[in-house]
Amino acid sequence: MKRKRKNIMLICLIVSLSFSGLVVNAHNTSWEGILRKSYISQYGGYYIGGDEVGWSIDEGVHTNGASLTYSFDSTDSNLTPTLKNVVRAGAGLWSGTVNIQEKTDGTGKGLITTYNEAGSGVIAKFCEFTANSSGHLTAWKIKLNRAHTQNQVVIAHEFGHAIGLNDLYEYRSRYKLMYGYDTGLANSPTATDIWGAKLITGVHSSHTWGYKYYSTNSSGNVHIKYCTQCGGLSYETGQCTYHNGVCVLCGVPSGYTPYAIGDIMK
Repeated sequence: MKRKRKNIMLICLIVSLSFSGLVVNAHNTSWEGILRKSYISQYGGYYIGGDEVGWSIDEGVHTNGASLTYSFDSTDSNLTPTLKNVVRAGAGLWSGTVNIQEKTDGTGKGLITTYNEAGSGVIAKFCEFTANSSGHLTAWKIKLNRAHTQNQVVIAHEFGHAIGLNDLYEYRSRYKLMYGYDTGLANSPTATDIWGAKLITGVHSSHTWGYKYYSTNSSGNVHIKYCTQCGGLSYETGQCTYHNGVCVLCGVPSGYTPYAIGDIMK
């Protein structure tokens, strides 16, 4: 769970500097104005990516680079050895994509703690975060609700928010780790979750562009420019043009509508 942005108090303003249409913030290349945004009503704003590509990133709130650190709340006696191991297992599900490291000396930027809220459907939450003007997290918490049994998949989901991934809410995203409801079916970060993490951490810093079918209008088919690796959609669309009845860019025959855009990446 990631709380709605309007309910979070940040100790500093998230500032983006724009130049020639590009936003300069947390990583070497910002995708503002390059990759499409989608509206997340639960957050009350537009974010790069979305359910149609299988990931959504927050360029205003995320870890700095492909690593993050956390510590357990030393004052919380409810953090049993068993529960701590569940947290460690959840962090381990991101191994190979983001290095999530426990700091036993208490110096982790993130704090793992518990609370008790019987009757709440919230199992755990990423909250009480602050970020600097580059969008890098300077402090954050993952709170585990003792009214629920915790598991490593839920923890990995919350770590996903610390990485910089938003929830996905459409039913088609139920197989993604970052699906925002507890009816999700993922057991670990999926390929699209991982591509989103690579994008927000700067590991994936350039796109390999291709074209594919996007929609149909009164003039015929429309194609879109997209990254053949991470699946990110460009703002660049165009009317299909044909040679021998096939679009010269996306390869879709005239008059054929092969799929909905949201069905492309499962």
